[in-house]
Amino acid sequence: MRLPNRLQPARSVRRFTAGARSLAHDPKALAVLAALALVLVFYSGTAWTSATTFPVQVDVGGRDYFNLLTDAFLHGQADLLVEPSPQLRALDDPYDAAKNITANRLHDLSLYEDRYYLYWPPTPVLTLFLPGRVALLGGDLPERAAIVIYTFVGLLFALALLRYLVRRNLPGTPDWMLALAGLAIATANVAPYLLRRPTVYEVAISAGYCFVMAAAYFLLRGTLEEPGRWRRLLAGSVCLALAVGARATLVVAGALAVAALVYLLRRGQLPSWALRRRAALVLFGPVALAVVLLLAYNVVRFDDVTEFGLVYQLNDLDPYPPDFAHLVPSLYFYLLAPADIDLNFPYFHHPFPAEFPGPVPPGFNRETISGLLPNAPIVVLALVALPLMMRSALPQRRELAGVMLVATGVGALMVLVVVVPIYAATMRYSMDFTTLFLVPGLLAWMLLAQAAGNRHLGRLIAVSGAGLILYSVALGVALSFTGEKDGLRVGHPGFYERLERAASVLPVAATAVAGEPVITEATSPAGFVKDAGWLDVSVGELFVLQVGYEEPARLKIISPDRRDVLLRAVTRAPPRGADGVAIKNRKRPEISMLPVTNADVEARVTLERGLNYIELRPIDPPAPPKGKSPLITPVVTLENVRLARSDG
Repeated sequence: MRLPNRLQPARSVRRFTAGARSLAHDPKALAVLAALALVLVFYSGTAWTSATTFPVQVDVGGRDYFNLLTDAFLHGQADLLVEPSPQLRALDDPYDAAKNITANRLHDLSLYEDRYYLYWPPTPVLTLFLPGRVALLGGDLPERAAIVIYTFVGLLFALALLRYLVRRNLPGTPDWMLALAGLAIATANVAPYLLRRPTVYEVAISAGYCFVMAAAYFLLRGTLEEPGRWRRLLAGSVCLALAVGARATLVVAGALAVAALVYLLRRGQLPSWALRRRAALVLFGPVALAVVLLLAYNVVRFDDVTEFGLVYQLNDLDPYPPDFAHLVPSLYFYLLAPADIDLNFPYFHHPFPAEFPGPVPPGFNRETISGLLPNAPIVVLALVALPLMMRSALPQRRELAGVMLVATGVGALMVLVVVVPIYAATMRYSMDFTTLFLVPGLLAWMLLAQAAGNRHLGRLIAVSGAGLILYSVALGVALSFTGEKDGLRVGHPGFYERLERAASVLPVAATAVAGEPVITEATSPAGFVKDAGWLDVSVGELFVLQVGYEEPARLKIISPDRRDVLLRAVTRAPPRGADGVAIKNRKRPEISMLPVTNADVEARVTLERGLNYIELRPIDPPAPPKGKSPLITPVVTLENVRLARSDG
């Protein structure tokens, strides 16, 4: 019998209370909740300890762009309430980067008919910033809060997707494998890297990730399960529409809806034309509506249905590639480029600019990045498992193979829409596709371990896969400390140094095995050039260090014990330059000197066990040249810098 409406809330309360009691007596469920809470703390801590390291300002008076767009929407308009500067309006060509950079431009906003617009679509405003404005009683929702919410909710859907597939198709999977797979999705999905620089760019990317993962989960369950099918398919399609409204390139995720329709047709789940029309309307209606509204939004903003504002952006980059010469380097960066492994905390670093073993087209923007396969090598197992699964006599494995194939195919489409139209390579875009490859790789690992011909082979696959996963976890956590521009060290240098010292056991042990100290880092505002490979534990055998007028150059040296060493280099200086370089270990009171001789010289430096922070300052430098910045202009150049044993 249907209960009266006034009794419905009471029944919901009783169900919630019963569920809470059941949860309290379920150790596994409590462990999962505790793990998710730790991930949320990790995500939040990463975002809130990040300094603003973007090279130019991307806010107006401390208010970020999406909150400014929220203001505009509340006033019933698409253009921001912020007016372009008179200097910008006075330019004959306001899109000339050499001119607008000195005319108080707002970086990366689109300027059209003397009005500012965001080129980013409006999903973040509609789903978080507007509701947040109401919930906060008129206050702004911080960008970093939005990114934490989007990444964490997206993670929940990705984990739910993995758990559903494991329970349905691989019920014999041990809990430890499922837990390790969940840890991989939480840390190797690029979210920790993204959260280290929480700005407007990361808001749009994290929103797209959130809604693509939600769409994948709802569409999968709606496709494979009869009860609640139409409700889930509609929810999945709405989430696809919101993903397109976050980043227009995610329209290729509509292939998930196409795959769902094909599956339902092939399995005879839509026997009548009425059901087929209903399925098409449910699966594609919200996405089609989102595309139409987005194109109308383009007309409102730029009087052109196909213009998203890229050609009107105020920045230093070309909006579109001049040709296709960038495709091979871009594919390499997103798929194959490795992170550097060294003894400098946190032991994984991105080379900057990103390195490619060949010519890179002029103007191609290379930011810090490492590729999918080196970051998450477990994804390769999907390529091994898929042929075996598709030929399996077990319907569960064939079904799982189809799901993995769709996920991998959609991930490949997302790689293409990042590579082909974008004349740049940056790690943050990898979040679009990484999880879509990662989930099939983890499923393949579980399957191969269970389907092995004998127990020993199964254990070998399980343990080897676990090693690959732990490597990816370590890399993901390490990149959460650095991000693109070393946001933690810039914002909290003292805390970063304490972390570095606490973790110094590993590099000290490595130098003890090597039997000699190692220069693990060299930095200078005036410039530094190194020649080190991806597995060099130091900064390289030979490098050039520039010492500027104001800020010191710095070396970080790991020593296995207390000892004296010789710091050697070829010292050069411009005419009437500095007399030499003063060298001081922060742990020691003495100061040594490298004279400027245009030849190889040496200075004795005393090292303590562990981390040694060495500062190099010019001795009696002249006034910097007129028109030159004293911060970045070198006054002494040290070439072929290296350490040598001291005989004394």
